Amino acid sequence: MIRDLKEIAGVLMRVLKGGEVSPAELAHMSFIAESELRAALAEAYAGLLEFAHHRDLRSRDAAADRAMRAQLEMCLERIADACDRVLPGPRPSVSIH
Repeated sequence: MIRDLKEIAGVLMRVLKGGEVSPAELAHMSFIAESELRAALAEAYAGLLEFAHHRDLRSRDAAADRAMRAQLEMCLERIADACDRVLPGPRPSVSIH
């Protein structure tokens, strides 16, 4: 699950920094996660597919490109929020005096 999460988050971050993703690259992705996280990952995957398939439109329309990237940024935020609720966080260190 963590590897799949990192893979999708990495692609989202690359796209948000101005990069591209191909439908072929997305075809090899898969993910297994808990319900809320699975929903966030599925939404991000669908958004990435839409982004990849509309490359021609985005190359001609800067506003459409910005809107799609903004939507993907929201997907990344939802993934982070779901991770905070689903994945165990770092445990505080305890010292005994």
